[in-house]
Formats: sequence, structure tokens, C-alpha cells
Amino acid sequence: MDKGKIYEMIINNLPHGFSLVDKDGIVTEFNRSAEKITGYRRSEVIGKSHLEIFHGSSDKSSCPLMQYALKKKKGADFIESTLTRKTGETLYLSVTIFPIYDDDGSFLGGVELFRDITSQKKEEREHKNILSMFAHDMKNPVVIARGFLARLLSDKAGKVNATQREYCETVDGELKRLHELISDFLQFSRFEAKEYIPAFSLFNLGKALLEHIESVRIEADKKNISIELDIPSGLATEVSADGSMVCRVLSNLLDNAVKYTNPGGAITIAIADKDDQLIVSVKDTGVGISSEHLPFIFDAFYRVGKDSKGSGLGLFIAKTIVEAHGGTIWVESPPAKGSVFSVSLPKKQPEATHSS
Repeated sequence: MDKGKIYEMIINNLPHGFSLVDKDGIVTEFNRSAEKITGYRRSEVIGKSHLEIFHGSSDKSSCPLMQYALKKKKGADFIESTLTRKTGETLYLSVTIFPIYDDDGSFLGGVELFRDITSQKKEEREHKNILSMFAHDMKNPVVIARGFLARLLSDKAGKVNATQREYCETVDGELKRLHELISDFLQFSRFEAKEYIPAFSLFNLGKALLEHIESVRIEADKKNISIELDIPSGLATEVSADGSMVCRVLSNLLDNAVKYTNPGGAITIAIADKDDQLIVSVKDTGVGISSEHLPFIFDAFYRVGKDSKGSGLGLFIAKTIVEAHGGTIWVESPPAKGSVFSVSLPKKQPEATHSS
């Protein structure tokens, strides 16, 4: 059989859209699946600019394939992108892009293999919205229930005996944990939906750490855990950050340090200056993290122990917040020697506006 016929049969029977373009983005091949997905007939796109038809622009950077080829100069990659159909409808696509280069490394053109995932993306959004609404609706009854328990425990509905008090405090503790789980999930869903954008202003890390240390002092004292804060004399500890978001990171790290440090242990918090960054480290003498868990410790819903009562979202949220600030978070945990969680934050943000 003629090789050209074999090539044509293969291309036209692919279950994915197939588009071949030259170095200028001109379409040279377009299969039947691509016609069905885009709404354009092959005769309408061959010899035409892929950029202008599907991306509405003559700018090469508007096309993932061209952008990837020109900037990264690598081989195949998998991405998600959008495309405008002939009808004007916007589709979400799962795309495998394959730039083609000659022996000298010059860009000759490329291949895009794509499939329509618009329905899948819609289902994902609806699923997240339903879960988010469900969690939000659960939060109010929990708050109300804890409010009434507080009234009972303050004897406002009559004298509470020791056994009743013990039961009420147990229920309140479980409701508090449920409230924290719901709050973590709501925060997670907002980060997933990219609804959180840091509102930058001048934020004093040193002052915030002092406040958070005091907030965990009671729990630390119960376990006879010492807490030390080390800030070099004269070090300016202000950074450009979203204070409420960074406070969540600090709170998570300190809470975990107290939680996982054995009675009689110690926690050391330090701030260090490194170039254009401030680095906060939280070192504990706790149980440590085994090497098998370390690669996944910042993953969403990952919990080191099955008996853990947390949501598995705290460190994921912390990582998301830090990265949204252009920073980095990492952990070191030598066997049986506790853990050191470190966060680097830029002192200044590009074009950040500061308020007093």
C-alpha cells in the first residue's frame, strides 16, 4: 500500500484531533477528529494561520505550541488549553504538543494532538462548587451548636454538674475539630479555584511570630515544651506580604511543632536574612518524619499517620500561600532528630503597593 495512503488512514482514524503547522503557524494537516472538535472543515483551515483561526491573534505567544517551542525549545509536552470553535464557543482541551526541529535545532513547525475536555472541566467545577457549598452550610450549624454549649458550660441554663460538664466539653472539642476541618476544606476549595490573590502590604514577621508563640504557649506549657525565638539584633523583619495569609502559615507550623514534640522537648524559631529573602525556620525535637513520607508531606489530604485527626490540608495550604508570595517552603527531618520547617519570603514584591 502507498505510504501516503497509510499516513492518511492513520491520521484520519485517530480518536484525537490532529493538527500539523509550519514554523509560521500555518496549518498543513488537519484530521477528521479535529474537524469535529473545532467545527472547522479541513478545507477551511489548510493554508491558513492556526493562530488567527483558533487563538484570535497573530501573536505567536497566544499559541501554546509556538510559545512552548520558542521559549523552552524542548520535546513533547502535555498541557491543558482553550480553543475557540467556529461557533464562537470556548472549549477546554487536553493537548499533547510536539515541536519539530531540524538537525541544527531550528524550529520547523509542530504537531498538536488534542481532545475536548469541556464537559469534564464543567463537572469538576460543579463538583467543587457542591462540596464547597456543602462545607459552608455545615459550618453555620457547628458555630451555633458551640455557642449553645458555651452557654451551658457557663451555667446560664442552670448549674451543670461535673459529669455533664465533662460530656459537654468532649462534645465541644469534637465540634471544634469539625469546625477546623470544614475551615480547612473551604480554604482549600478557594485556593483550588484560584480565588485567593495576596493583598500585599508591609508585614512584620518578627512581631507576628511573637503573637503566634503566645497563642500556642498554653498547649506548649501543658507538655512542658520550651519555645525560643531567635532574631538577630538589628534585623529588619518586615516583608511585603498578605498578613492574614502568612499568619495562617506561621500558625500551622507552630501548631504542628507543639503537636508533634514530645513532653519536655523544645521548639526553636529563627529568622535569617538571605539576599532579598527572609527565612523563617521552625525547629522541633519531635518524632520527625520518615523518609518515605517526606516527598508527599505538602500534598493535599496527605496524612503521615492513619490516626491523625487533621484534614491533611494544612501544609498544602501553607505551601500554596508561600508560593503565591513568590517564596518557598521545605522540610528537613533527620531520623529521630525532629523536624525543621523553613519558609523563605521575598522582602519586596514586584510592583507591590504598601499601605501602613
